[in-house]
Amino acid sequence: MGKKVIVAGTFDLIHPGHVKLLQEAKKLAGEDGQLVVIVARDINVRRFKGRDPILSENERLEIVKNLKPVDRAILGDLSDPLIPIYREQPDLIALGYDQWVDERWLREELARRWNLTPEVVRLDKFSCRDDSSSEIIRKILSMFCRSSGGEEH
Repeated sequence: MGKKVIVAGTFDLIHPGHVKLLQEAKKLAGEDGQLVVIVARDINVRRFKGRDPILSENERLEIVKNLKPVDRAILGDLSDPLIPIYREQPDLIALGYDQWVDERWLREELARRWNLTPEVVRLDKFSCRDDSSSEIIRKILSMFCRSSGGEEH
């Protein structure tokens, strides 16, 4: 029997690291399992990353919904990032290597608040050259500044 697995993230500028994360999470769900992806709200991206997302939450949601490993994608909660986890009641939560949340804290908080006890795993970093939206943004800016000579057009 498959599991319901949750992955959460910003998913701004989809890159190979995102794809590998979703593929690995889908494997954890099993053949008849379900991968549910929580896409961060714009306000929470600002709160946790200190910057605006490149694409809006609805644009990011639409992209993620259409990725092959994803069975269902939803927007996160505006005020509490844990609410969607409570609503979904997952068997397992898969965290990316660089996500801010601590596994132990997450397990304890879900158990304390709602008596939820999903397995929480942190996936390893994948060997992808471009596996950070922030790094991709820096690379684009660097290329643009070099090609334009830093001059405004």
